[in-house]
Amino acid sequence: MGVQESSSPQVAITGLGVVCPLGNSLPAALERARAGASGIRAYTSPWLAPDHPQHHRVGGTVVDFEPDPHLEPRFAARQEPGVLYALAAAAEAMADAGLADATADARDRFGCVVGAGLAGAELWHRALATAFAGDGADAIPRLTAIGITGTAVTGLLALQHQLRGPSWGVANACASGTSAIALAADQIRLGRADAMLVGGCESSMRSVAAYASFVASGMHVTREPHAACAPFARGRRGFVLAEGAGMLVLERLDRARARGAHVYALVAGAAVVNDAYHVINPEPTGQAWARAMRLALADAGLGADAVDAISAHGTGTPQGDVAEARAITAVLGARAAAVPVSATKSMHGHAFGAAGAIETALAVAAMDAGVVLPTINLAEPDPACALDHVVDRARPHAARVLIKNGFGAGGVATSLVLTRRADAPRVAAQRAAPRDEFAF
Repeated sequence: MGVQESSSPQVAITGLGVVCPLGNSLPAALERARAGASGIRAYTSPWLAPDHPQHHRVGGTVVDFEPDPHLEPRFAARQEPGVLYALAAAAEAMADAGLADATADARDRFGCVVGAGLAGAELWHRALATAFAGDGADAIPRLTAIGITGTAVTGLLALQHQLRGPSWGVANACASGTSAIALAADQIRLGRADAMLVGGCESSMRSVAAYASFVASGMHVTREPHAACAPFARGRRGFVLAEGAGMLVLERLDRARARGAHVYALVAGAAVVNDAYHVINPEPTGQAWARAMRLALADAGLGADAVDAISAHGTGTPQGDVAEARAITAVLGARAAAVPVSATKSMHGHAFGAAGAIETALAVAAMDAGVVLPTINLAEPDPACALDHVVDRARPHAARVLIKNGFGAGGVATSLVLTRRADAPRVAAQRAAPRDEFAF
């Protein structure tokens, strides 16, 4: 079944940027992801005494990251690390799209949506640590309350890139990043914007409260770093918290073509639903998550027979992976054994609200390169998760229709349908020269 013709603008992805445990740029992260490298490592908490049981931790940490040198140092020091990751990833995405010039004068219809599951968690922890260390409330930095809001990063991105269009900060738990992409794509399809800078950012794992609460719940794994996260594997124990940011530039396909932009893929369909089952545990049959995928396919005007790759939510929790495998099988039927599935959290960890955006950026870049990314730590798949898993290294595969899943606490479920078009401009070796302005 082909894409249905519609009067609504088609939504192109023309820019990608990533800061994550696999690397601080899209090319670096993609290269390591294709090789099946792990960015999950041991680290220590600056907030806990060395003899505290949780001082030594396991997580997907961003390393060797330097904030934008153009940022005033005191300004950078006041920000949540996740915000700085988002600024860097957004700058990369805007440059990749050929839209980095902040002086472009047609930004009234250029918006911004960024998801974060626990926005400001690390900044909030800093403020409380300062107060309870004996310095009192007067020592809490000014504007801390503003910095912990969900709109902190969208406000900064709007200022930096002069984005005067629709703007939201999205908090939708682990599905925040994918939900932000769905919301941003709708703004373009509804005619309310011509372009959107969209994604997710997170550094809440640095907060003792966030990290400790997940450990206490039994969902977070603290064993040997490299093998800690094992989605769909027999004996998996849970997810590994991580941090980072993924940012994408979405724009009307006709506008992208007119300015000679490279089109990675189209956001052809999306759905956001709730399973209304449990505050943490997924509905076990997978039918609620299957419904999200079916609705996203219907939104794209596609049948399940068109799907030829899946970027799974795949956190590594015993219940969640089985539910997702059941959902995929319910949607694809017998084809589930032949459609390649990847779960990249096995390599970069679960960056909570940023996870879906990071994974979407990596999946789209991989689709553009003609490969499907792998799942590592999957030497022995769980029989209850019998799918066509891509194991250890990327697999050559010319995917045309990819489903990206993002599920989260509170029952939220988001599915995106990302497609490639035969007539979309595709430049493998050298991008088309970007134009200096966004001339809409």
